[in-house]
Parts: sequence; C-alpha cells; structure tokens
Amino acid sequence: MRGTIPWLGVVTIAAFAALAIPASVSGHADYESSTPARDEVVQTAPPQVDVFFTQEVFRQEGANYVRVFNDSGDQVSEGDGVIDDDDRTHISTDLPADMPAGRYIVQWQTLSDTDGDDDTGAFCFYVQTEPTQPQRDECAAFAGEEGETPAATGGATEAAPTTEATVPAIEPTSTPVVSTGSDDDSGVSSAVIIAGIIVGGVVILAIVGGAFILLRRTLE
Repeated sequence: MRGTIPWLGVVTIAAFAALAIPASVSGHADYESSTPARDEVVQTAPPQVDVFFTQEVFRQEGANYVRVFNDSGDQVSEGDGVIDDDDRTHISTDLPADMPAGRYIVQWQTLSDTDGDDDTGAFCFYVQTEPTQPQRDECAAFAGEEGETPAATGGATEAAPTTEATVPAIEPTSTPVVSTGSDDDSGVSSAVIIAGIIVGGVVILAIVGGAFILLRRTLE
C-alpha cells in the first residue's frame, strides 16, 4: 500500500493542472496604467495620451480605441488612436497643441488577444484645473472598481446624471485604429487557445492513464 502514495500524488497534480487550464485563457484587456495617469492634474497639456492594458489587444478594425473628450462632449483626440506594434498592451492617441485648461475624459475599448473578450472603460485627467468633488465622484463612477465602466453599451460610457458633464455617448468613428503591422489577426487567437486546450487535455489524459496503469501494477 505504501507504494501507491506517489502515484496518487501524480493523479492529484494532474487534476489540479486540468483545473488550471481555463484560468490561463480568461480575463480582459483591462486598464492598467496611463500617461497622464487616472485623475492626474497636469500643468501642461500633454501631446498625447498613452494607455496600457493588462493584456495585448487583438488587432481588428474598429475593435480597439482610445478617444479623448472635453467637458462639452467634443472629441479632441485624433481618430481612434494607434496600437504600438512593439507592445500591443499600449494604445496612444495624439492631442492638439492648444488644449485649454479643464477636465478631459478618456474613453477606451479593447478586444483581448488572449481570449477574444471585449472591454470598455473611461477615466479623467485635468489640465491646470483642480477637480471639484462632484467631478471626482463622477470620474470614479466612470472608472469603476477596476477601471471598467458600469453599464457601458455600444462603446460609450454612462453614469448617473450630475450637475457636471457626463461621458459623451457617440458612435464609433469611421477612422480605424492605426497600426503599422499586418492586417487583422482574425481567427488566430481563438485557434491558438483551442489548440492549447486540446494539447493540454491530451497531456493530462496521458499522465492520468499512465499513473493508473502503474498504480494497478504496484497493487498487483
């Protein structure tokens, strides 16, 4: 009976490995950091906004964007932004040189290259302006607990009405996210994930089967 303990351990490890596979392919390309940072007050208007996400984005026309709006709801950034082909967790968008002081709202949307899930969110930054408490509260509602926007639909964010400006609801622009890389990666991400799951399943079945055979021989 003592000889059976190692093989039972192998079976247990294999079972845990099977449970770990779905966790490795789940999640979203969520907000991680940005320049300007969320709720940062800058004294000079930045030339661009850089947003970094927790996963690489899946390059597909209209699927990813970073847009910047002023308090009047006018988009002040250029198009939908640019995916960094050297680091696809990074999307940047250019800003005009004559941006006045005030609050600016950054909307983003991503399509995860890891699992194909989309995500949306928003955050604020301020140029030469200290935010009021209502503005702070409203921007916190835009960002959500983990940078996600509650009740976001159609790529636009919504928040409970206040006396301050809300995130503008607009349709996606006709300007696609600019990328210097290849065309759409359509189908590649899903195929890789499925292949990984199949291979992982085969390996686990082989381990469990081998352990079972050795266990039987040990008992005999």
